[in-house]
Amino acid sequence: MTPTLPALRPVALACLFAAALPPGALAQPQAQQAPRSYAIAPGPLAPALSAFAGQAGVSLSFTPAQTNGLRTPGLQGSHGVAQGFAQLLEGTGLRAVAREGGGYTLQAAPQPTPAAGGDGTSVALAPVTVTAAAVRDNGATEGTGSYTQTGPSRTATGLGLSLRETPQSVSVMTRQRMDDFKLETLTDVLEQTPGIGVYRQNNATDFQARGASVNLQTDGMAQVSSGWYYLTSTMYALDDMAEMDRIEVLKGSSGLVVGKGNYGATVNMVRKRPTREFQASVRASAGSWDTYRAEADVGGPLNEAGTLRGRLVASGMDAGGFRDHEKNRSKMLYGTLEADLAPDTLLNVGMTYRRREARGIGTTQPIQRYTRAGAAVPWMPRSFNVGAPWGGYEQDALNLFGSLEQRLADDWTATLKFSHQRVAMDDMVAGYFYDQDRASFGRWRDMESRNWTVNLDVKGTFDLLGRTHELLAGAGISRFRSDVQLPLNPLTLVPLADLGASFAQGGATLPQPDASGWNYGDNSFSQKQRYAYAAGRFRMADPLQLIAGLRVTRYEERDITPYWWNYDMKENGVTTPYAGLVYEVHPNVSLYASYASIFQPQTAQDEQGRTLAPEEGSTYEAGAKGEFFDKRLNVGISHYWMKTRNTAEESGGLTPGGDTAYRAVSSAMRRGWELELSGELARGWQAQGSLVQQSSSLSTTSQYPKYQFKLGTTYRFDGGTLRGLTVGAATRWQGKTAVSNSAATLAQQGYALLDLMARYQVDRHLSFSLNVNNALDKHYLAGLTNFSAVGLMYTWGAPRSVNVGMRYDF
Repeated sequence: MTPTLPALRPVALACLFAAALPPGALAQPQAQQAPRSYAIAPGPLAPALSAFAGQAGVSLSFTPAQTNGLRTPGLQGSHGVAQGFAQLLEGTGLRAVAREGGGYTLQAAPQPTPAAGGDGTSVALAPVTVTAAAVRDNGATEGTGSYTQTGPSRTATGLGLSLRETPQSVSVMTRQRMDDFKLETLTDVLEQTPGIGVYRQNNATDFQARGASVNLQTDGMAQVSSGWYYLTSTMYALDDMAEMDRIEVLKGSSGLVVGKGNYGATVNMVRKRPTREFQASVRASAGSWDTYRAEADVGGPLNEAGTLRGRLVASGMDAGGFRDHEKNRSKMLYGTLEADLAPDTLLNVGMTYRRREARGIGTTQPIQRYTRAGAAVPWMPRSFNVGAPWGGYEQDALNLFGSLEQRLADDWTATLKFSHQRVAMDDMVAGYFYDQDRASFGRWRDMESRNWTVNLDVKGTFDLLGRTHELLAGAGISRFRSDVQLPLNPLTLVPLADLGASFAQGGATLPQPDASGWNYGDNSFSQKQRYAYAAGRFRMADPLQLIAGLRVTRYEERDITPYWWNYDMKENGVTTPYAGLVYEVHPNVSLYASYASIFQPQTAQDEQGRTLAPEEGSTYEAGAKGEFFDKRLNVGISHYWMKTRNTAEESGGLTPGGDTAYRAVSSAMRRGWELELSGELARGWQAQGSLVQQSSSLSTTSQYPKYQFKLGTTYRFDGGTLRGLTVGAATRWQGKTAVSNSAATLAQQGYALLDLMARYQVDRHLSFSLNVNNALDKHYLAGLTNFSAVGLMYTWGAPRSVNVGMRYDF
């Protein structure tokens, strides 16, 4: 079943209730169950039925076609199962029929005998097979039609907390939000995510929150991160999001769940899971710069009992770019199986394969605007590409993952998870303008990154002092290794006059060098983490909860390179504590305060060539959160302080090897506040918006805006001549940014972008869409860079683009 725009508070409660039932409870005859009290709001029929079935502890099966477009008057008060179903289905033309052995199915209600002269025809929908598996609520947003998440989120602490119960800022980009505005890559999604800044350095992309970089996870497992910035960026920035149900973003320090990492935010990509009912869809789209994309998604039960379920998602894209001679091709295949090995045992295994090809790359080299001495270089057009058309790479990535969940006695569950990821590029070549007078050439071979993680945790509830509390404890190990062969004698800083190339005419004038005689050196980066953690939610009083945890990490890193220094880093027994208080001042409103920490070893050097000590970051946050309209709308306000030690700040000089030098800044402070709302403002009106302010005592953070505003909203017409039409707009505004050296300043004044969308639902199967990004064709700089050895550089943002699409649901 695929519910749309649900009143999802009952759904979350239903699923949690069903998960806590003892084995065999769902198979008990429904007629013997005593009446219970319900509070299910009027609204779409499908989610209301799911909520009721979950709370009643019964199994119900139906198809999306049976409930499509139907609404229910809701259910209030104490009712038996049969009476409850009857009231929920009043006026829908459906009835719930009990099946032998337990469970219910929907059928068409008997129709009155037609009057004389009628054709006497009546049609009854075929019964649907009932499955007795308990409902598990994993917080999925797919099929809800909502811009907010109402199920539990585990990104912040590992505990299943609602957004209101989480004592940190968490933003969720739902499946509906991504579909409406065609947010098809990770970069697309994070550009519209509240509080996240996306900054480009030519083809490389950096994600930032609260003035610091972010961590990336998939289903709570750490992603591969290369020792080379550009390789890391190319691994993820263009990843297709077709396999994802939602993107959860935790702001601030997250040492409890990631150990070592960045204190800006943690971006957790949560995959789609197999569905208990058959569903399938295909999509196709075409857009500016010869962009073409296709996607197919099918899932459902693979046996009659529904105990084995599968999901298969495939996508492919062939696209140009707004820069001259850019070309990208990608393919993605995602498959997963889910099996109920026993009533209390759930197995999930899957894989994701990605292949990407890019041509016309300029790597991380932006366009020069000012020389190191402050001399101005003429502006280049947005289509200008510093890279040569022959530059590029082919990349393959394979991720294998799985989990085994075992329910234990007394509402306890043990979960074993694993993930193995390999990303490889056999050969990458590049030629690009280093500045207006010189070019650089490179070739990188045999690039491979591997990451594997195994994690075991146990969680459940226990009673103490007359109250029920929750506890989570776990341990794991993760290993990462990245290898690449880099040229020992590349052609670097070659005068353009020697090449016959013209800066004004772009990278297409750069000739491809003969690299057959180049010598290569092995470069290796390896990391290992062993960790143990525990977290708990303790109900101190009816309105007060304490959420606390601790992670202990042993970290090792070894880097070997023939270019500069080799080093080993070890951190033993690093503790990253977490604590938060949540006070419920109203059934819909909570106040909270929290403390979180994290650590990050670093390789930055000072002017004497000494490596800086690991950076430590602590986040203090206080705020209020509310959930309204039966959890269909979430709002929040927060104020944070982020205190760091040993933060690397550019000193203005160079290292002995000629690289940018840094100094360690003690007690650097970042602070700011955030306002956010997400969900349904009125029937058919979805919105997600945020206003963020951030400031820092670090001078280099002037490249990040002090203020940022984002708003995405859609309205669906349910009646009249416009029935089936959805229209929407998204805007992004940010304040001034700038970078400087001793001779010049390069600034981007505050600017706003406007995206538009429209979708027409022809029938329940077919829909057409139109999306226009940067509709006003705003000229803006998507990235500013200060290269101490070169000068001040810039990267253009994308011009206006148009995309038309079609979707068919089976």
